[in-house]
Amino acid sequence: METSRLEVLIGAAILAGLSCGPAAAQRPYFSEPEAISAEGHSAVQLKLLYGDGVLFADPIRAVVVGQDGQLLAASPQSPALRLSCDEPNRRCLVYDELSFRIYEPAPDKWQATGLVEQDGKPQRSPEDIAADYGFDARQATFPEIAKFEAAGLASSWMTTGFALAWWTVFCLLLLTVARDALGKTRRLTIGAIAGLLARTAVALMMIPLATYAWLLAPYSVVYLAIVMTAGAAMALPIVFRRRGAAAQ
Repeated sequence: METSRLEVLIGAAILAGLSCGPAAAQRPYFSEPEAISAEGHSAVQLKLLYGDGVLFADPIRAVVVGQDGQLLAASPQSPALRLSCDEPNRRCLVYDELSFRIYEPAPDKWQATGLVEQDGKPQRSPEDIAADYGFDARQATFPEIAKFEAAGLASSWMTTGFALAWWTVFCLLLLTVARDALGKTRRLTIGAIAGLLARTAVALMMIPLATYAWLLAPYSVVYLAIVMTAGAAMALPIVFRRRGAAAQ
């Protein structure tokens, strides 16, 4: 699913602000299933069920599916869920990147509430599930947040690279504008002022594009803070090096 996130981020950067035609609805789909063990249940799977967000992010629920395709449990709906499993113990946790909540399957709360899967295909969308049940919910601890965010950065390296390049360019634009407007190393001619305005306009345009990309593929504020800080750290030496060269 990380490739899909990268695709929508790039697509948002290209298409945001353009006229959009009618959106084509897509069918619900599952993530890769994870087998979990529970006393009294056999061949139980935990997976993420994606719906159709049309213009925005796809709604997601974590669902527990029985051997006969019955829905046994459903987590609260969110556009940014991540699944992590401890293979030796067959213990899985679901992490909500936006609320920093953990959802853990609770077999004592499971109950069959209708068919959700047949022949490996979803028979319901997240929006069709009326209530959430069958999971214990709690706030993630700091180590859990660090673990999930680190795993997200590692598994989505293409998306992270794109986001890092995006925010590095953004910081470069803002820092050079501030340097040229407030510094004394460059005379503000008409050409220089035009350059300042152009760079400011590009930087300002990047903000709604990034916002639209976030609406299509939401991520946590921790992820945003990491890539923005890294982008600024990469931009600062470039700007100061250029300033030093100009002063000479």
